[in-house]
Amino acid sequence: MSDDLTPQGDGTESSPSHDMARTSDASWGERMFANPGGTGVRWSAVIVAALVVVALVAVGVTWFTSHRSESASASPGASASTNPGPVLMSHDDLRTVASATGHTVYWAGARGLQTYEVTMVGNDIYVRYLPAGVAVGSTQTFLTVGTYEKADAYASLVTASTKKGAKSEKLAGGALVVVPADKPTSAYFAFQGANLLMEVFDPTPGAALTLVTSGAVQPIT
Repeated sequence: MSDDLTPQGDGTESSPSHDMARTSDASWGERMFANPGGTGVRWSAVIVAALVVVALVAVGVTWFTSHRSESASASPGASASTNPGPVLMSHDDLRTVASATGHTVYWAGARGLQTYEVTMVGNDIYVRYLPAGVAVGSTQTFLTVGTYEKADAYASLVTASTKKGAKSEKLAGGALVVVPADKPTSAYFAFQGANLLMEVFDPTPGAALTLVTSGAVQPIT
């Protein structure tokens, strides 16, 4: 069992929210929340002909829902750049994607005029909240909710909670939430018996934990 909070994978890709904080890195579109999506599903290549919002949504949702069977046979060494995204989606699109993944996907609810930028890496889903006027692929950092497939997610958090400087709380529903000392902008939570690890990132230290403990982070419905 791994003690770290990084979604399982080949270890060659870094956490999306922490990449966001490094503005000197490659552009947001190049990074594409490059977080390993586990030892299982990888995605086939997707060619997007134009960066028109309507086309992006159609490609992202339709590709995701109609080609899951193909992705099962994709090479496990495929690059994160072969994954569809980032893509702007509506609430209805988010529901479709959440249904297609085969596991619960979390978000922070509808938040005013903000739009939802979604990136899919394997079965891991990232929902980033873009303020009005911010383009898809922006290198700026904003609230992001990630849902990762990870075996022993709860046990990993128990271990992480014992690290020096870590903050941890038990939620009303039984989940454990942990903010590592070296990652004050991210709050991770998991439920016992579920192989899902959720990460909430907010560029303001402490804001992610407040969101999680307030109950604002819920499954997409």
